[in-house]
Amino acid sequence: MGKYTLIWPKGQLRVDTLRAALEWTLPRIPRFSQAFMNKDVVLLFSPKPSPGDHVHARVPYALLYLERMLRDVGVEPILVDEQIQPDYSMVLAEKRERLLLAGVSSMTGHQIHGGIAFSKRVREMCGAPIVWGGWHPSLLPEQTLREAYVDFVVVGQGERPLRQLVDGIRNGKDTSDIRGLGFKRGNAITVNPAAPLEPTDSLAPINLGLLDLEKYIYRNGFAERCLGYFASHGCPFNCAYCCVAAIYRNRWYRKPISQIIEDLRYLKEQASIDSISFDDDNFFVGANFARQLAQSMIEAKLDLRWETSAQAGSFVKAYNDEDLRLFVKAGCRQIYIGAESGDQETLNILGKGTKVEENLRFVEMLKRHSIIPQMSTMVCIPDEPTRGLDLTIDMIRRAKLLDRRLRASVFLYTPYPGTKLYERAKGMGFSPPQHLEDWASHTLRKFESPWASEGVKRRLEYFVNFFLPMVDPQFYRVAPSTGIRTVLFLVNKLFFPLAWLRFAANCFRCPAEAIVFLRLLRFYNKLTGANFSLGHESYLK
Repeated sequence: MGKYTLIWPKGQLRVDTLRAALEWTLPRIPRFSQAFMNKDVVLLFSPKPSPGDHVHARVPYALLYLERMLRDVGVEPILVDEQIQPDYSMVLAEKRERLLLAGVSSMTGHQIHGGIAFSKRVREMCGAPIVWGGWHPSLLPEQTLREAYVDFVVVGQGERPLRQLVDGIRNGKDTSDIRGLGFKRGNAITVNPAAPLEPTDSLAPINLGLLDLEKYIYRNGFAERCLGYFASHGCPFNCAYCCVAAIYRNRWYRKPISQIIEDLRYLKEQASIDSISFDDDNFFVGANFARQLAQSMIEAKLDLRWETSAQAGSFVKAYNDEDLRLFVKAGCRQIYIGAESGDQETLNILGKGTKVEENLRFVEMLKRHSIIPQMSTMVCIPDEPTRGLDLTIDMIRRAKLLDRRLRASVFLYTPYPGTKLYERAKGMGFSPPQHLEDWASHTLRKFESPWASEGVKRRLEYFVNFFLPMVDPQFYRVAPSTGIRTVLFLVNKLFFPLAWLRFAANCFRCPAEAIVFLRLLRFYNKLTGANFSLGHESYLK
């Protein structure tokens, strides 16, 4: 089509296409309203979070949270989880004539791969508008909207904006003033301010009956049938590397205890689970909440073992041995902390609000009650690539000597949008991806850190992928299959004494045994096409 001229009292305005002209002159009319007013299916898609088939499926709570807001607006919500249903073409083909809106919920990382493929497939099959929500679009809404296969984004809590968008498209209403909604008009992108966060208890309960729960059950270190669950969302802390503060604005929201107990009872009765992973950002924020929930779990006779997360500094201050005895009685078996660093100056830069010694006190507290401690750490922060490496390794070593059941991981610092360290990272050599698809490989395990030298990576390879697992004589039990467990049992028993001596003497120089073993493992993986490691995925490419 050629160019068109519109005559206005104050002069002329030239635009490239008739569509752009109409959108400019009538910006308040929803782009899809007339074509989609008679359609009644909303397809909500959760992309697979990790590549490969060895990772167990996690319950797609994002879809359940959205579905509860669409039950009374005259549409049929359909949930598609790529983990369980990788071939969704039949669903699209069956529903395309009725498809009002397709939604994608995605975090930064591998989910973007699946989200893009799904969106392009929708675009090929029909003209239904496509909305993206979740963590990544909330952090980078404008960049996400630049893609041709994205028509809307939702920033922040998605339930209310999605409901308003569905209602607007279906009934021909104006959608341009919806809080938290981003949209395109021609080449212009608009992102409205996010709406205030709504407390969880103000929204309808989720419907766990929509899922085939058996497909989400997995085995953990202390139980055979575990499911993930969220008792709360958000965190009041403002760590410089973490996106949670940007999304939840330093707030913490918990579900009503009665609702949690009802959900856990349903999961136990319907899926015969024996364990729960509370996947909360920071489960122990509210001390009274944690105590009351534990007591309620005991009184309900749920008999469920569970694991969750904590912030070490606040945990050791807020809880005592009596509390831990209560948690153990309620089923607590494992608690995870983001210890981050063994260097106090690094912890201060990261804004942790924790002291190194509090990380160790946390391990001591849990050991007294036979609760397994887990800690995650990071090294190579921008501008300080070698700061804290020795001290972090030493903190893990000391913690492991306190409790050999300790499980620890060491990641290379990875910059995420919306965090304080993100801008600092850009100034120190990090070039953020410029297109949505390029963020798909931006993960803790795939990020190519410009600050990590080969020497640092080799030290981490030997420590994390050999000495740390070998110093636990029961490590072989975590192997995913009987065959691997048998081989790992022999390796574990052979190298445990030497690994323990190195930990006790704090001497990891000349790691000949680690070099030989890891080379053999590398050869085995190359020969078989496997990607097996004892700890972290290999730091060496």
